[in-house]
Amino acid sequence: MNKILALFLIFWLTGCGTGYKKISNYRPVFQEKIQNKNPFFPLSEPHIVINRKNPANIVGGAVLDEVYYSMDAGKTWKKDKLKSVFGVYGDPVLLSDNDGRIYYFHLASGQRKGGHWLEGIVMQYSDDGGKSWSDGVLIGKNADKQQDKPWPAVHRHSGRLAVAWTEFDKYGSKNPDDRSRVLISFSDDRGRTWTKPVKINDTDGNCLDDDQTPEGVVPLFDRNGNVYAVWAYDGKIWFDFSVDGGKTWHQDRVIAVQEAGWAFDIEGIYRANGLPVFLSDGKKFYVIFGDYNEASGGDIKLIQSDDQGKTWSEPVILGPVNRDQFFPSAAYDEVSGILVILFYDRSATDGLKTHVKLLFYHPEKGILHQVKLNGEAFTPVKEVFFGDYIGLDAYQGLIVAVWTEMNERGNTELNIKILKR
Repeated sequence: MNKILALFLIFWLTGCGTGYKKISNYRPVFQEKIQNKNPFFPLSEPHIVINRKNPANIVGGAVLDEVYYSMDAGKTWKKDKLKSVFGVYGDPVLLSDNDGRIYYFHLASGQRKGGHWLEGIVMQYSDDGGKSWSDGVLIGKNADKQQDKPWPAVHRHSGRLAVAWTEFDKYGSKNPDDRSRVLISFSDDRGRTWTKPVKINDTDGNCLDDDQTPEGVVPLFDRNGNVYAVWAYDGKIWFDFSVDGGKTWHQDRVIAVQEAGWAFDIEGIYRANGLPVFLSDGKKFYVIFGDYNEASGGDIKLIQSDDQGKTWSEPVILGPVNRDQFFPSAAYDEVSGILVILFYDRSATDGLKTHVKLLFYHPEKGILHQVKLNGEAFTPVKEVFFGDYIGLDAYQGLIVAVWTEMNERGNTELNIKILKR
């Protein structure tokens, strides 16, 4: 039986300039232990979002169908199960529009009559802060294929939504005739209807869900409504864009090399990856991704562009290079004007012992500070699935991080911590 340990802490950060150079008045204000009775799906792949209309409202999700929400900036939390006629089959990712609607994207299980496993991407929304949810809309329905790993974006001025994902002809197939590709769909009515999916990438991959599969696509809008996307494939990070609202896309370009590809091994982790994170501060684009080599182990790398993706900087390694760092997540904090990057870290431990770090990065000044978020280091077990990502959001000086740990009984736990400027 798995258990969730949800630790909700508020840090008050002080200092000059950004306000994140020093940390003082560390105050734990809330702690709760929540039971999970599903032994078949370890708690993993957590994601979280701050309501853009009401920052005191925070909503999270995790495999397989978990929902967590707080209406008081993390002082108290409630837990629920997400339900849909299309089923709920993991890969949760959440988004808030400027009017306070929370969107929860996930995979379809095919449990409805006539349904098929992974037949589409499901979008459900909540207008009451996560208390109740719509039944869901099926995006990119294709019963003959499988749809996997969605990631959404919203245009902050118009409210236009996008979600991109990978489609498999037959998931797991070794047949070279079965291929995979990156698709994207849009909604202009707050999620009620979605456009027919459009293919982004030029080169299809295999169906083995490895480095020869295009995975981890992340869409992004600029202020003018142009659409951009990055993904990982064949030992590289790829970039493409559309200037006609996503109807047509330009030629894919390589913007970084991944030495180990996106699917690599981290000792003690069932499956690790270097899938990219893509975000903007309104002036520059940033891509953060994981990589690996024998000399330094797992690394977190960052590249940036100040000309809408035409040219990109050389990768900068964030953090020490003598031990593993992996599973990066990132957000832009518009109050301080810096990037916050969450990841697992073994730079100060031995063996498989793992900490969770939050790094503050200034686009011009580089790394400002790092904060260890968990208490005692935990030790993962390779046989237990940790998911493919962890979650982070930042808004109006509030930073919310969520990740998976493993306790001494070999069960996964979810941890959430909140930092406030």
